[in-house]
Amino acid sequence: MLPWWFWVLLWTVLILATLLLAVLAGFRLFRRAMSVLDGASDAADHISGEFAKPGTAVAYEPVVRRYPHGTDATHGEREEISELRHLGKAERIEARRVKRVARRSNRGQAQNMRDLNLF
Repeated sequence: MLPWWFWVLLWTVLILATLLLAVLAGFRLFRRAMSVLDGASDAADHISGEFAKPGTAVAYEPVVRRYPHGTDATHGEREEISELRHLGKAERIEARRVKRVARRSNRGQAQNMRDLNLF
């Protein structure tokens, strides 16, 4: 059987080793977190610098609603709302067709006969 002071010494060494390991792991984790934050700060500076260049601001036009929505749609005339909805849908389809024709012509690709409205 071992003397009592050996057990006290053993547990003291084990507890101190565990505390030292926890402190070292915490310090390493703190240094890595700070390097990640520095990298994020550099990235944010780079991105904000790109947006600060003159001429990069884009002015968007307000979105025009094609058909009623919300309470206007639920309390309006059914035929009128349906007509406006179909009109908006036709406008969107036509806008997609025009963009498709322009894109294919820029790339030198063949066009669909339906897209050209020849027939």
